[in-house]
Amino acid sequence: MSDKSDKSPSKALAIIGSGEPTAPEPPSAPARESRFSRETIGVMAGAAGVLALCLLATALVANTSAEPGEDQACSGPQMKVAVAPEAATVVGNILEDAGCSQIAVESTKTDQVLEPMALGDDLPDVWIPDSSLWTERVSAVEQPVVLRASMATSPVVIVSGDGINRTSYAEAFAEDDLLMGDPQRMMSALGTAVASQGKPASEAKLQPYAERIASGDEAAALPDSGRLAELRTVASGVTATSEQQWSTYAPMLKASAPKEGTVVLDYPVLITADASRRNAIASTITSFARVLDSKAADVALTQAGFRTAGAGKPSPNVGAFTQVDQSVVAKTAAEWSGKLRPTRTLAVVDVSGSMAWPSAPDSATTRLQLTQAAVSEAIRALPGGAAAGLWAFSEETEGKLDGDHDVLVRTRRLASAGQRARLTEEIAGLTKRTGGGTALHDTTLAAYQAAIASYDPLASNTVLLFTDGTNDDADSMDLAELVRQLKSASDPRRPVRVLGVGITADADLGALQAIADATGGAAYVAERPEDVDAVVREALG
Repeated sequence: MSDKSDKSPSKALAIIGSGEPTAPEPPSAPARESRFSRETIGVMAGAAGVLALCLLATALVANTSAEPGEDQACSGPQMKVAVAPEAATVVGNILEDAGCSQIAVESTKTDQVLEPMALGDDLPDVWIPDSSLWTERVSAVEQPVVLRASMATSPVVIVSGDGINRTSYAEAFAEDDLLMGDPQRMMSALGTAVASQGKPASEAKLQPYAERIASGDEAAALPDSGRLAELRTVASGVTATSEQQWSTYAPMLKASAPKEGTVVLDYPVLITADASRRNAIASTITSFARVLDSKAADVALTQAGFRTAGAGKPSPNVGAFTQVDQSVVAKTAAEWSGKLRPTRTLAVVDVSGSMAWPSAPDSATTRLQLTQAAVSEAIRALPGGAAAGLWAFSEETEGKLDGDHDVLVRTRRLASAGQRARLTEEIAGLTKRTGGGTALHDTTLAAYQAAIASYDPLASNTVLLFTDGTNDDADSMDLAELVRQLKSASDPRRPVRVLGVGITADADLGALQAIADATGGAAYVAERPEDVDAVVREALG
């Protein structure tokens, strides 16, 4: 790849150098081109955006010659910018030096933006993540607008703690003390995941990391800075981090660009405010973009360890590198996201009178006891990163439940303090709640609506419905009305599947299947006691 900095409006992802690590290059003197994207201009020039377009057009002209503070003030109303943690301080300093006191910068992890982006909740006005690929993890209610394709870049590099320079992932995978981050949340970790593709031995080596990450243990996948600190402490080990993090936290350690190719962090600048808000803060967005386009900004970013078109490479740096095809990175990111995608399930258990009946003619074990054992085993088997809650339901419970159903344990991550213990205790206590008929229809709708309301866009969301009979609540809706309301309540941006588990052949498979069809779920029947555990495992997949 070329060693020249890209001066195009989109500011290319990779700024490639050659030879040995070099000192920062001085900022270039020629007039700078604007880095506004055409899409930004189009979106902001809607029916109510004529003023915004004029402001942007003015900025485009002024941007080619003026630095912030020369002939223009940093003007406009207050605006909030969420920035990847490693870049937040330098972006804040750049804005402060430019007099942009109305722009607040917040250090923000990727999930903190992706979740509200998928749910349509409050978002920052502008987001600068470490990679443009993150927006592909969720279906955004309103797609962000690209203000700048890349503020700066940083290639992923291999860092060694023992003083030996490793120049390939093949060498890194040969080490027993390879450290890896979380590919769901750290773009730098995807370099290691990409390099393992199609290599069974390498993929097998990463499997324990996947299991530990899924456990929900925060220490299972340290950030770049944490892994670099560990390498420095023990003077051994190998890991992949961004060049910027290595240059900032561990420049005394050996680092190289992997010869197989590497992932590049591109730090796009995205407008995440909605259309009306964009028009209201158009002048601030203009000022913000002009400041980021300045030579002073490029110098500050490079001094902070990033590569920029205007000020070149940081010191130290790893020199030249080859960038892995972005489509390969995106495919690997999707695969790991699916592999590590946690389960979020609400277990809804029938405690009607018939659940106290024997599970088989000659069995001393009741239907509810079988269900309790299966749910308990499922809770034990789910990793800490999964989330689970528990409801019980019955048509008449003589005060044992608060209405037809009761929320016994709210859905929370199993790694949360006391969550497994609360679930275990309440599951064991279901026996004393039995009585009455089966309030299947009203409870199913209520549970489905609750799961949608608490939807996690980064998880697989389900309702796990256990019952041994048919709806016999005379005051409830019929099955056709339930199906209609389930379809009405469904939200394509918050997909929740109802997985129906019938206990014994007495369960109403037709109703469970209709419920499943309406929610994209599935229906199962455990006709024999020995089938219950297998059915639950299959349902949770």
